[in-house]
Amino acid sequence: MHKRSSLVKKLFCVLLCSLLMGSLFACTAVEPAVSTPNLSEDGPSAESSASTESESSQEEEQPVTDPVVAYIPLDNRPVNKDRVEYLAQSVGIKLLMPEEHLYRTALDNMTPNPDGSTLGNREALLAWVKEMDKTCDYFIISLDQMLSGGLVGSRWLDNTDLTFEYEIADTIIDLCKNNTVYLFDTVMRLASTGSYGGYQLDEYYMLREYGQVARKTLTGKDLTVENIIAGYRFDQNGKKVSTPLPESALDKYHASRTRKLVIADYILRNVGDDLEFIYVGVDDSSPQTTIQTNEINYLKNLIGDRGVLSAAADELGMCCLARMATQIYGKIEVTLTYYGQGKDQAADEFDIGTLGENIGNHLICLNTDEANNPGDGLQVLILTRSSSSSDRVSLMKQLESNLEKNIPTVLLDVSGKAYNLSYMMFHQYDMGVAELLGYSSWNTAGNAMGIALSQGIARYAYLSAVEKSTDEANEGFLKSMTFAYIKDVCYKAKGKRVENIWSEDGDCNMPLVLSRINESPIITSLSPHNEEEHPTVKVSNFRYPWDRTFEMTFDIKIS
Repeated sequence: MHKRSSLVKKLFCVLLCSLLMGSLFACTAVEPAVSTPNLSEDGPSAESSASTESESSQEEEQPVTDPVVAYIPLDNRPVNKDRVEYLAQSVGIKLLMPEEHLYRTALDNMTPNPDGSTLGNREALLAWVKEMDKTCDYFIISLDQMLSGGLVGSRWLDNTDLTFEYEIADTIIDLCKNNTVYLFDTVMRLASTGSYGGYQLDEYYMLREYGQVARKTLTGKDLTVENIIAGYRFDQNGKKVSTPLPESALDKYHASRTRKLVIADYILRNVGDDLEFIYVGVDDSSPQTTIQTNEINYLKNLIGDRGVLSAAADELGMCCLARMATQIYGKIEVTLTYYGQGKDQAADEFDIGTLGENIGNHLICLNTDEANNPGDGLQVLILTRSSSSSDRVSLMKQLESNLEKNIPTVLLDVSGKAYNLSYMMFHQYDMGVAELLGYSSWNTAGNAMGIALSQGIARYAYLSAVEKSTDEANEGFLKSMTFAYIKDVCYKAKGKRVENIWSEDGDCNMPLVLSRINESPIITSLSPHNEEEHPTVKVSNFRYPWDRTFEMTFDIKIS
């Protein structure tokens, strides 16, 4: 996997941030947390004890460094920034990022970036990537950010002259030749973005309704970029899709879809097998046949065994980082247990495919196998949309039993009724909530499964490879879980109103949840199993990076 293994290069990567702070290439770094095992496709090597005398003397002269990855986020929302930073720290990976204003999105009525733009600075990011190539071996790159200035830009830009986009694409293609590069991208969602470019909720719903109309499904030789684009305006019977939207809005919508598809086609056709992995998420979709369906099928064929396409978007950066962790520390197995009958049903109204299919695709991305023997490996408990109150009780009893027996567990709530389960967790059961290795109930099923599985699988792989987790990694893990519980439980339970979560009155309030986190030990070793108390977790400075309640974030201090 590791294409250019140069210790000198890694050491310079650590130094580069301090040398270039304050310049165009200034970057944010999450500090390393653990010495790196042998970097191989199968994880840590057991051959270290057989090292020669010369190798030993060389090790004394050149200390082992932690894996360093240059990361281009999808945008500056907390799921793409904060959660990824915490995840990297929790598994001993040093994360290098450009300055936030270079990948920031500013919605309507927000202050633009220093360069006057409301999207990421593609020219500066391209220069940053080229500079990182001098010193880093690992890259996780959002194609939407690099090519369009972020997720919002990928739905908005409609230029037909793609000269600069091809320059960026060629740089990424060349980068893959000598580095381990993980790319992530999205299939453009059914609608554009509200509160950007003058669009509001009315335009969002009209475009979503327009995009949901089934188009003719193309197969075989008919499934081409040209035919996909030609079919945008027509339903499956060849009739023009009717909509109250003006023709100018439709022209822009189709042009944005065309631009995105053409660029993806160029990269996937030219990068070849140099690409380590690509995860393409289907953003804000529907289980039925839509305007996205032909794009999805076309891209699946192009990707082949170089990656996966699934219902996903905001969690893609976390997923790629977790895959990197399993390739560094070793592949793991998981046992999946579904509660309710939702495994073979649509994950939710915004995702393609069934819940089981999407879980399976996330496991492929995370370089993880489902265990042949039930009960082996990391346990993942999944509450589905069709679950009942008795299913919730069964899940909680199993979770309680797992924690009592020291069985590492992830809890994934995609029921759409997260409050019911979180109430049981924090009010009816006395369990160590920080003993879980992963948790999420955030937003769509695709978002929640990507967050929880990335947390748990990456941490489990890390703990399987090290004798004991470091203090720095423990701090990252605590921040990751605290963010999940405060954002996914308290914030949602209190109607996404920050002023409400501080009150000790009512259910799942923040003082209660924080006290349960602080009373709970965390797992610091798997073999032998070890749990440790931790310093006090405190939170402050709640804020809204996009001036919307959805993107709320906050500071976490481990004191």
